[in-house]
Amino acid sequence: MMKSSLKEYLIISTAIFGFILPVLTAYYFENHPDRIVSQLESTVATIPLGISATEADACIGTQPDTISKERGVLANPTMMLDASNELAPKYGPIQTYSLRNWKRGEVSATIAIDDSGKVAGRWTYVKFKPYNYNQFSLYRVFEKLKNLF
Repeated sequence: MMKSSLKEYLIISTAIFGFILPVLTAYYFENHPDRIVSQLESTVATIPLGISATEADACIGTQPDTISKERGVLANPTMMLDASNELAPKYGPIQTYSLRNWKRGEVSATIAIDDSGKVAGRWTYVKFKPYNYNQFSLYRVFEKLKNLF
């Protein structure tokens, strides 16, 4: 019977760790690319609640691309539930808001104005384009391995 020494176990585990760490690091950075926050996102995030619609337009620097009316409930300043949502009544009475929308590239911003003409909520969202991975990228390899199991 052959005994394995601690030194052999350390060498094997170091080799395995030395292989897995770079693979996981590459996988993480390939699937989590950095995205720079746009000027529109940072501007909307700093707009104080309670200012008038014209003051909000002045903060952004342009008139909104579209203005629409929407019935719903603001669950918090960055999330609005539509009136048809069954959870909406739990957050308060349904109101009509004027939604002022801006779009700059992939980034869209919305400012909700209440009946008194004041900013009641604001949020941004980004429509990501799907990433174009080549067939031999780590992402594709892991997807194929995941589908095998």
